[in-house]
Amino acid sequence: MNVLLRGSSPATMTCGILLLSRARSFGQRIQVEILGDPDDIGVVTGPAVLHSAPLASCGVGRELGSGALVVVSGPAERALAVSLSTDGRRDWFLVDRAGVGVHPATRAFVTLRRDPSPGARAVSRRLLGGLDALGCAAEPGVLDLLFGAPAPPLTRLAVALRAGRALSGARGLSLTSALAGELSDDAPATVQTALGRLAPAPRAAIDEVRAGLGALQGQEPLLAALDELLIHVSMLPVGAILPPLDPAADAVAVGLGRALAATGGEPQAQLGLLETYRFLGGRFTARGDHAIELRSDAPPEDRLGRWGWFCTHVSEAAAQVDRIWRHLVDPPM
Repeated sequence: MNVLLRGSSPATMTCGILLLSRARSFGQRIQVEILGDPDDIGVVTGPAVLHSAPLASCGVGRELGSGALVVVSGPAERALAVSLSTDGRRDWFLVDRAGVGVHPATRAFVTLRRDPSPGARAVSRRLLGGLDALGCAAEPGVLDLLFGAPAPPLTRLAVALRAGRALSGARGLSLTSALAGELSDDAPATVQTALGRLAPAPRAAIDEVRAGLGALQGQEPLLAALDELLIHVSMLPVGAILPPLDPAADAVAVGLGRALAATGGEPQAQLGLLETYRFLGGRFTARGDHAIELRSDAPPEDRLGRWGWFCTHVSEAAAQVDRIWRHLVDPPM
Protein backbone atom coordinates (compact mmCIF):
# COMPACT_ATOMS: atom_id res chain seq x y z
CA MET A 1 0.00 0.00 0.00
CA ASN A 2 1.41 3.37 -1.03
CA VAL A 3 0.61 6.71 0.63
CA LEU A 4 1.52 9.99 -1.06
CA LEU A 5 1.69 13.19 1.00
CA ARG A 6 2.11 16.62 -0.57
CA GLY A 7 4.41 19.37 0.73
CA SER A 8 7.84 19.66 2.34
CA SER A 9 6.66 20.93 5.71
CA PRO A 10 6.80 19.88 9.37
CA ALA A 11 3.18 18.70 9.04
CA THR A 12 4.00 16.45 6.09
CA MET A 13 7.11 15.02 7.72
CA THR A 14 5.36 14.38 11.03
CA CYS A 15 2.41 12.71 9.35
CA GLY A 16 4.74 10.45 7.40
CA ILE A 17 6.68 9.47 10.52
CA LEU A 18 3.56 8.67 12.54
CA LEU A 19 2.00 6.68 9.70
CA LEU A 20 5.17 4.62 9.24
CA SER A 21 5.47 4.05 12.99
CA ARG A 22 1.86 2.89 13.21
CA ALA A 23 2.28 0.63 10.19
CA ARG A 24 5.26 -1.05 11.83
CA SER A 25 3.37 -1.48 15.10
CA PHE A 26 0.43 -3.17 13.33
CA GLY A 27 2.57 -5.16 10.89
CA GLN A 28 1.20 -3.28 7.89
CA ARG A 29 3.19 -2.94 4.68
CA ILE A 30 2.81 0.73 3.91
CA GLN A 31 5.15 2.85 1.82
CA VAL A 32 4.98 6.58 2.51
CA GLU A 33 6.27 9.13 0.01
CA ILE A 34 6.32 12.91 0.20
CA LEU A 35 5.69 14.88 -2.96
CA GLY A 36 8.20 17.71 -2.51
CA ASP A 37 11.80 18.67 -1.90
CA PRO A 38 13.24 18.03 1.60
CA ASP A 39 15.41 21.13 1.26
CA ASP A 40 12.30 23.34 1.12
CA ILE A 41 11.29 22.75 4.74
CA GLY A 42 11.80 25.81 6.93
CA VAL A 43 14.88 25.86 9.16
CA VAL A 44 14.04 25.88 12.89
CA THR A 45 17.05 26.38 15.13
CA GLY A 46 17.82 25.89 18.82
CA PRO A 47 18.52 26.22 21.57
CA ALA A 48 14.97 25.51 22.68
CA VAL A 49 13.05 23.60 25.34
CA LEU A 50 9.38 22.67 25.27
CA HIS A 51 6.87 19.93 26.02
CA SER A 52 5.54 18.16 22.92
CA ALA A 53 4.48 14.53 22.78
CA PRO A 54 4.29 14.48 18.94
CA LEU A 55 7.78 15.99 18.54
CA ALA A 56 9.29 13.67 21.17
CA SER A 57 7.66 10.64 19.55
CA CYS A 58 9.17 11.71 16.21
CA GLY A 59 12.66 11.71 17.73
CA VAL A 60 13.24 15.49 17.90
CA GLY A 61 15.22 16.59 20.95
CA ARG A 62 14.12 13.65 23.07
CA GLU A 63 16.25 11.91 25.67
CA LEU A 64 15.44 8.57 27.25
CA GLY A 65 13.54 8.95 30.49
CA SER A 66 12.42 12.53 29.77
CA GLY A 67 8.92 11.77 28.47
CA ALA A 68 7.58 14.49 26.19
CA LEU A 69 10.32 17.00 27.07
CA VAL A 70 12.06 18.29 23.95
CA VAL A 71 15.51 19.87 24.23
CA VAL A 72 17.17 21.20 21.06
CA SER A 73 20.77 22.33 21.39
CA GLY A 74 22.36 25.53 20.13
CA PRO A 75 25.25 27.98 20.63
CA ALA A 76 26.02 28.72 24.28
CA GLU A 77 25.80 32.49 23.78
CA ARG A 78 22.38 32.30 22.16
CA ALA A 79 19.26 32.78 24.29
CA LEU A 80 17.13 29.72 24.96
CA ALA A 81 13.67 29.67 23.36
CA VAL A 82 11.09 28.39 25.84
CA SER A 83 7.40 27.51 25.76
CA LEU A 84 5.44 26.39 28.82
CA SER A 85 2.38 25.41 26.77
CA THR A 86 1.27 21.81 26.34
CA ASP A 87 2.40 21.45 22.73
CA GLY A 88 4.67 24.43 22.03
CA ARG A 89 2.17 26.18 19.78
CA ARG A 90 2.09 29.45 21.75
CA ASP A 91 3.64 31.67 24.41
CA TRP A 92 7.28 31.48 23.36
CA PHE A 93 9.82 33.65 25.16
CA LEU A 94 13.59 33.82 25.68
CA VAL A 95 15.74 32.77 28.63
CA ASP A 96 19.39 33.74 29.08
CA ARG A 97 22.29 31.30 28.67
CA ALA A 98 25.17 33.79 28.56
CA GLY A 99 24.99 35.06 32.15
CA VAL A 100 23.63 38.54 31.35
CA GLY A 101 19.84 38.06 31.36
CA VAL A 102 17.15 38.78 28.79
CA HIS A 103 14.48 40.48 30.92
CA PRO A 104 15.36 44.00 32.18
CA ALA A 105 14.88 42.90 35.82
CA THR A 106 17.31 40.00 35.32
CA ARG A 107 19.84 42.34 33.74
CA ALA A 108 19.50 44.67 36.72
CA PHE A 109 20.11 41.74 39.08
CA VAL A 110 23.26 40.73 37.19
CA THR A 111 24.47 44.36 37.32
CA LEU A 112 23.77 44.43 41.05
CA ARG A 113 25.84 41.30 41.67
CA ARG A 114 28.77 42.77 39.76
CA ASP A 115 28.61 46.17 41.47
CA PRO A 116 31.55 46.47 43.94
CA SER A 117 30.03 49.32 45.99
CA PRO A 118 29.19 48.50 49.63
CA GLY A 119 25.50 49.33 49.22
CA ALA A 120 25.10 47.08 46.19
CA ARG A 121 26.98 44.25 47.87
CA ALA A 122 24.72 44.44 50.93
CA VAL A 123 21.55 44.30 48.82
CA SER A 124 22.97 41.51 46.68
CA ARG A 125 23.75 39.43 49.78
CA ARG A 126 20.18 39.91 51.02
CA LEU A 127 18.67 38.82 47.72
CA LEU A 128 20.99 35.85 47.37
CA GLY A 129 20.23 34.86 50.96
CA GLY A 130 16.51 34.92 50.20
CA LEU A 131 16.90 32.77 47.09
CA ASP A 132 19.13 30.38 49.01
CA ALA A 133 16.52 30.08 51.78
CA LEU A 134 13.92 29.16 49.15
CA GLY A 135 16.31 26.58 47.67
CA CYS A 136 16.35 28.42 44.34
CA ALA A 137 19.52 28.72 42.25
CA ALA A 138 20.34 32.37 41.46
CA GLU A 139 20.81 31.78 37.73
CA PRO A 140 19.90 34.42 35.13
CA GLY A 141 17.97 31.76 33.21
CA VAL A 142 15.80 31.05 36.26
CA LEU A 143 15.23 34.77 36.84
CA ASP A 144 14.17 35.21 33.21
CA LEU A 145 11.56 32.53 33.88
CA LEU A 146 10.49 34.39 37.01
CA PHE A 147 10.24 37.82 35.41
CA GLY A 148 9.57 37.12 31.75
CA ALA A 149 7.42 34.03 31.28
CA PRO A 150 4.03 34.90 29.67
CA ALA A 151 2.03 33.65 32.65
CA PRO A 152 0.37 35.10 35.78
CA PRO A 153 2.85 36.24 38.47
CA LEU A 154 2.15 33.37 40.88
CA THR A 155 2.53 30.81 38.09
CA ARG A 156 5.83 32.42 37.07
CA LEU A 157 6.94 32.18 40.67
CA ALA A 158 5.98 28.51 40.88
CA VAL A 159 7.81 27.71 37.61
CA ALA A 160 10.96 29.59 38.66
CA LEU A 161 11.07 27.93 42.10
CA ARG A 162 10.60 24.50 40.49
CA ALA A 163 13.40 25.20 38.00
CA GLY A 164 15.70 26.80 40.57
CA ARG A 165 15.25 23.97 43.05
CA ALA A 166 15.86 21.40 40.34
CA LEU A 167 19.14 23.14 39.55
CA SER A 168 20.25 23.53 43.18
CA GLY A 169 18.97 20.19 44.41
CA ALA A 170 17.56 21.88 47.53
CA ARG A 171 13.99 21.88 48.75
CA GLY A 172 13.91 25.26 50.48
CA LEU A 173 11.39 26.96 52.71
CA SER A 174 7.75 27.52 51.81
CA LEU A 175 7.32 30.97 50.30
CA THR A 176 4.05 31.61 52.14
CA SER A 177 5.59 30.77 55.52
CA ALA A 178 6.57 34.47 55.71
CA LEU A 179 2.91 35.55 55.72
CA ALA A 180 1.10 36.47 58.91
CA GLY A 181 -2.45 37.63 59.56
CA GLU A 182 -5.37 37.87 57.21
CA LEU A 183 -5.84 40.14 54.20
CA SER A 184 -8.99 42.21 54.28
CA ASP A 185 -11.24 41.83 51.26
CA ASP A 186 -11.34 45.59 50.74
CA ALA A 187 -7.59 46.18 51.26
CA PRO A 188 -5.92 47.85 48.26
CA ALA A 189 -3.28 45.85 46.37
CA THR A 190 -0.28 48.01 47.22
CA VAL A 191 3.28 47.39 48.33
CA GLN A 192 2.57 48.81 51.79
CA THR A 193 -0.47 46.55 52.20
CA ALA A 194 1.65 43.60 51.09
CA LEU A 195 4.40 44.43 53.57
CA GLY A 196 1.77 44.52 56.30
CA ARG A 197 1.03 40.85 55.67
CA LEU A 198 4.61 39.78 56.41
CA ALA A 199 6.06 38.51 59.67
CA PRO A 200 8.57 40.93 61.31
CA ALA A 201 11.80 39.22 60.18
CA PRO A 202 10.98 38.87 56.45
CA ARG A 203 9.42 42.34 56.42
CA ALA A 204 12.62 43.89 57.80
CA ALA A 205 14.70 42.06 55.19
CA ILE A 206 12.45 43.14 52.33
CA ASP A 207 12.33 46.71 53.58
CA GLU A 208 16.13 46.75 53.53
CA VAL A 209 16.28 45.31 50.01
CA ARG A 210 13.69 47.77 48.67
CA ALA A 211 15.47 50.73 50.25
CA GLY A 212 18.81 49.56 48.90
CA LEU A 213 17.49 49.04 45.35
CA GLY A 214 15.78 52.43 45.44
CA ALA A 215 19.08 54.10 46.27
CA LEU A 216 20.97 52.45 43.40
CA GLN A 217 20.93 53.74 39.85
CA GLY A 218 19.42 51.45 37.21
CA GLN A 219 17.70 49.09 39.63
CA GLU A 220 14.15 50.30 38.93
CA PRO A 221 13.21 47.26 36.76
CA LEU A 222 14.26 44.82 39.48
CA LEU A 223 12.47 46.75 42.21
CA ALA A 224 9.27 46.95 40.15
CA ALA A 225 9.38 43.23 39.33
CA LEU A 226 9.93 42.24 42.97
CA ASP A 227 7.13 44.54 44.13
CA GLU A 228 4.72 42.93 41.67
CA LEU A 229 5.53 39.46 42.99
CA LEU A 230 5.34 40.65 46.60
CA ILE A 231 1.83 42.05 46.07
CA HIS A 232 0.54 38.84 44.51
CA VAL A 233 2.08 36.60 47.18
CA SER A 234 0.55 38.78 49.89
CA MET A 235 -2.91 38.01 48.52
CA LEU A 236 -2.56 34.34 49.46
CA PRO A 237 -3.93 32.94 52.72
CA VAL A 238 -1.48 31.93 55.42
CA GLY A 239 -0.23 28.42 54.72
CA ALA A 240 -1.42 28.45 51.09
CA ILE A 241 0.57 26.95 48.25
CA LEU A 242 1.50 28.38 44.88
CA PRO A 243 -0.56 27.27 41.86
CA PRO A 244 0.22 23.63 40.91
CA LEU A 245 2.02 23.39 37.58
CA ASP A 246 0.54 21.45 34.70
CA PRO A 247 2.69 18.60 33.28
CA ALA A 248 4.08 20.72 30.44
CA ALA A 249 5.27 23.61 32.62
CA ASP A 250 6.63 21.20 35.22
CA ALA A 251 8.59 19.22 32.61
CA VAL A 252 10.12 22.39 31.15
CA ALA A 253 11.01 23.72 34.61
CA VAL A 254 12.74 20.48 35.61
CA GLY A 255 14.47 20.24 32.23
CA LEU A 256 15.70 23.84 32.21
CA GLY A 257 19.14 22.92 33.54
CA ARG A 258 19.58 20.37 30.78
CA ALA A 259 18.48 22.92 28.18
CA LEU A 260 20.82 25.62 29.50
CA ALA A 261 23.75 23.24 29.03
CA ALA A 262 22.70 21.81 25.65
CA THR A 263 25.39 23.03 23.26
CA GLY A 264 26.21 19.80 21.40
CA GLY A 265 24.04 17.80 19.04
CA GLU A 266 21.90 18.85 16.11
CA PRO A 267 20.73 22.50 16.42
CA GLN A 268 18.15 22.27 13.60
CA ALA A 269 14.90 20.70 14.76
CA GLN A 270 13.53 20.02 11.28
CA LEU A 271 16.51 17.78 10.53
CA GLY A 272 15.43 15.50 13.36
CA LEU A 273 12.11 14.98 11.61
CA LEU A 274 13.84 14.36 8.29
CA GLU A 275 16.27 11.85 9.80
CA THR A 276 13.51 9.88 11.55
CA TYR A 277 11.34 9.86 8.44
CA ARG A 278 14.12 8.43 6.29
CA PHE A 279 15.14 5.95 9.01
CA LEU A 280 11.61 4.51 8.98
CA GLY A 281 11.75 4.08 5.21
CA GLY A 282 10.03 7.24 4.04
CA ARG A 283 10.99 8.63 0.64
CA PHE A 284 10.61 11.79 -1.43
CA THR A 285 9.31 11.98 -4.98
CA ALA A 286 9.01 14.70 -7.62
CA ARG A 287 5.71 13.49 -9.13
CA GLY A 288 2.63 11.52 -8.22
CA ASP A 289 -1.16 11.52 -8.30
CA HIS A 290 -3.80 11.60 -5.55
CA ALA A 291 -1.58 13.16 -2.91
CA ILE A 292 -2.98 13.94 0.53
CA GLU A 293 -2.80 17.70 1.05
CA LEU A 294 -1.29 18.88 4.34
CA ARG A 295 -0.61 22.33 5.75
CA SER A 296 2.35 23.99 4.07
CA ASP A 297 2.29 27.74 4.84
CA ALA A 298 5.62 29.55 4.95
CA PRO A 299 7.38 30.00 8.30
CA PRO A 300 7.67 33.42 10.00
CA GLU A 301 11.00 35.23 9.91
CA ASP A 302 11.55 35.56 13.68
CA ARG A 303 12.86 32.58 15.67
CA LEU A 304 10.12 32.45 18.29
CA GLY A 305 7.39 32.79 15.67
CA ARG A 306 9.03 30.02 13.67
CA TRP A 307 9.03 27.69 16.68
CA GLY A 308 5.31 28.31 17.16
CA TRP A 309 4.74 27.65 13.45
CA PHE A 310 6.80 24.45 13.61
CA CYS A 311 4.95 23.07 16.65
CA THR A 312 1.56 24.01 15.18
CA HIS A 313 2.35 22.01 12.05
CA VAL A 314 3.47 19.05 14.12
CA SER A 315 0.41 19.10 16.40
CA GLU A 316 -2.05 19.45 13.53
CA ALA A 317 -0.40 16.60 11.63
CA ALA A 318 -0.58 14.35 14.69
CA ALA A 319 -4.29 15.12 14.97
CA GLN A 320 -4.85 14.15 11.31
CA VAL A 321 -3.01 10.84 11.45
CA ASP A 322 -5.97 8.92 12.95
CA ARG A 323 -8.24 10.09 10.15
CA ILE A 324 -5.71 9.13 7.46
CA TRP A 325 -4.99 5.80 9.13
CA ARG A 326 -8.68 4.85 9.28
CA HIS A 327 -9.02 5.71 5.61
CA LEU A 328 -6.06 3.44 4.80
CA VAL A 329 -7.03 0.37 6.78
CA ASP A 330 -10.80 0.69 6.28
CA PRO A 331 -11.39 2.70 3.09
CA PRO A 332 -14.92 3.94 2.40
CA MET A 333 -16.88 1.82 -0.04
